Amino acid sequence: MPYLLNAAAFLIQTIFDFLIGVFLVRAMLIAVNAAFYDPVCQFVYKLTNPIIAPFRRFLPRVGKIETASLAIAVALALVESILLAAIVGLSHGPLGWLLGAVVTVLGIAVWIAFWALLIRAVLSFFTNEREHPNMRVLVQLTEPIVRPFRRFLPPVGGMDFSFLAASVALVLARLLVVAPLADLAARL
Repeated sequence: MPYLLNAAAFLIQTIFDFLIGVFLVRAMLIAVNAAFYDPVCQFVYKLTNPIIAPFRRFLPRVGKIETASLAIAVALALVESILLAAIVGLSHGPLGWLLGAVVTVLGIAVWIAFWALLIRAVLSFFTNEREHPNMRVLVQLTEPIVRPFRRFLPPVGGMDFSFLAASVALVLARLLVVAPLADLAARL
């Protein structure tokens, strides 16, 4: 029976983390003013628009932050946590559930940023960042993360080490911020 429970937990995590990720990518694309007609943006907007549209009346944008996407991501994380807890048999207090959902969303956002940096770094060897529409989106998503590191680590001999530094910072954020918050949520 534990094999079946493990499989169910895996499926729940995979499906919900994908959905949370899509809503987070939407919020990130809006935050960086990504072009609506790029292929990645079209995919994300068409997938999320039917769900986001009704919530916009109650949760309008605050500047460049789309609160509806973030609220849906947190709600999905909360449902995921409840389903996983039901499978494992754990329970938390209401504050623990809410903090756990926020921490899940934060952790996924950090991984999205990490993978976007890694994909941009690898693809930069093969394509021009200005010509390919998907590369433009990656540049728009990752440049706010990389820019602060470029001030301290300018390119040396044509090599840009700011991507490496930003990646290390994201992993450290996951280890030193997200993990302790997840532990705190588990105790509440």
